[in-house]
Amino acid sequence: MRIGIILDFVYFLTIILLKDKIVDYMYFVGLLYGLEEGFYYSVYNMLESDGITNEERAKFNGSYTAVQSILAIIFPLIFGSLIYSTGFIKSLLVVLVIVAVRIILSFIFKDKNIPKSNKTNMKKYFELTKNDKKFKRLYILDFFNGITYSEGAFSYIVTIYILKVFSNSFSLGVFTSVFSVITCILGIVFVKFIKKENYETAIRITTIFTIITLCLMIYKCIPLTIILFNLFQTISKNIISLINGTNRANLSNTEKIQKEFKVEYWLSTETALIIGRIISYALFILMAYTNSNIIMIVFVLLLILYSHSSINFQKAVKEYKI
Repeated sequence: MRIGIILDFVYFLTIILLKDKIVDYMYFVGLLYGLEEGFYYSVYNMLESDGITNEERAKFNGSYTAVQSILAIIFPLIFGSLIYSTGFIKSLLVVLVIVAVRIILSFIFKDKNIPKSNKTNMKKYFELTKNDKKFKRLYILDFFNGITYSEGAFSYIVTIYILKVFSNSFSLGVFTSVFSVITCILGIVFVKFIKKENYETAIRITTIFTIITLCLMIYKCIPLTIILFNLFQTISKNIISLINGTNRANLSNTEKIQKEFKVEYWLSTETALIIGRIISYALFILMAYTNSNIIMIVFVLLLILYSHSSINFQKAVKEYKI
């Protein structure tokens, strides 16, 4: 995790130093980003699932989402003002302080559940889980999540559509800030009002409105359709992410996984996500050589499959009372 935090700083520093030349070093920057994410989240997922009880998970995830979305508004404003008034290099001192605080916190939060074996055993893990439909449904869910919402190309395609209409930087800033506030509200709503028995209904309703507005945006890309789609996509994406994230971490705390196979468990889910992301970016590249509307229709179908797989996973989790 600490390596990931340090690489995060190196990644941030690289972007600042390269400035306009970043396009010439995109593969190196991409490598840094991939290493930073890999090192950090390979440990974070286990620390989070062990440190938060299943009973408190939904509250934690909702609160985390709310705080994160507010910081996504505040931090760019503060840091942008700091860069403007002091310059890039002096601003790095602030980033160094943040990195130092994160490293100190990484020493405070220790894993409570360290496996006895110092080697992963994927073969034994798959033998243990191969007849359990919860795990199969989770891998399918994460595969479609990787294609659509989880850092797949779909979010970048949507950004291109937004830029078509909101080309002014101020309008774009206001647009993204408003939807960050909506995300914050959704985190609070998830904690306070959405109960486990309503998870499936929440997934169905939000997906239906997202698909309808996405089709409208594909048909006619104007400010109204973009705003409507992003409204319902923000609601759907965050609600489904909160539900799946809660269930995913809770499943890792089941008896046959918790003590010895957490590393294998998270490695399997991340692998499914990565495979989905590769396919997602392949579709993105394909947009340059074919009709973009055809690819967008494919993403409509993939969003429906993601929603369906999320509901199936929720049913399996509910059946076993996780």
